[in-house]
Formats: sequence, structure tokens, C-alpha cells
Amino acid sequence: MILKTAILDFTLYNHWANKVLTGWLKSVEVKHLYKEIKSRFPSIDLTLQHMNHAQNFWHAVISNSDIISLDEELRTGSVDWVMTELLKGSQNLINLVNSLNEDDLRVKVSSPALTKTTYEFMLHVVNHNSYHRGQIITISRSLDVTENIPNTDYDTYLCTRANEPGS
Repeated sequence: MILKTAILDFTLYNHWANKVLTGWLKSVEVKHLYKEIKSRFPSIDLTLQHMNHAQNFWHAVISNSDIISLDEELRTGSVDWVMTELLKGSQNLINLVNSLNEDDLRVKVSSPALTKTTYEFMLHVVNHNSYHRGQIITISRSLDVTENIPNTDYDTYLCTRANEPGS
């Protein structure tokens, strides 16, 4: 159960960090969420959309669902929708891990590009979102949005959990 506990904790962390980030972004002037700068994904909105699409893609790969029918259309002016979908997707990852056992996590699954174990792909999803959450903070700072920037590091999540009642 050590592997499942670890992977579940990382998916719980991912959801927590997505909630912290999107909660903060809802306090930022909306114009900043669409403002384009030089970056891999040139706005906060487009970075969130990429995170959402990637999270849904890996969920489909891991759960052996149809990746062809995934909706990866870019949506203009829909940042609130994207943030809601990102949170739904990270909750879906938690639900997926909860449905798996240790052996399921060690099963090899294939994406169009490679074959890895379920747990390796789950770790990738969390790491990928962490990377892009950092990118969003960097974009925000470049737009001079610096007030109340959240800390979404894993150790902050652990401290938050340790300080919750009943921990």
C-alpha cells in the first residue's frame, strides 16, 4: 500500500495546488489572465488550458479511455470555465487513483509516444502541473501582478495538511 498511498497523496497535492492557484487567480484582474507575453504558452489563460488538456489526456491514457474524442479546442474568453475544468480534472485523478490497487499502479499503459507504468504517468501529471503552476507565477510577476502570490510547493501542502484539525 505504500505506492498507492504515495500516488494518492501526490494527486491530492495536485488538486490542492490547483485550488490554491485558481483561487488566487480569481482575485487577479481578469485582463492579466489574457494578457500575452513571450512564454511557451503566452498567457495565463492559455497555460491553464494546456494544463487542463494535458491532465485530461493523461487521465484518458491511464484509464484506457478514448484519447481521440478529447476536447482540446482552445476557448477564447473562458478562463473561469477553464479553472473549473482544471479542478474537475484533478479531482478525477484522485477518483481514478482511489479506484486502483497497488498492482493496477504497476500495470504498463501506452500513450501514443511511450509505454510506462500507471504510477509513472501519474507522477508525470503532477510534475507537469507543478511546472506550469510555476510558469503562471512567472507570467504573473512579468505582468507586475505580485500581490498575494500563493505558494503551491509540496512542502507547503504537507504543512497545511499537518495543521488541519484531526491530523
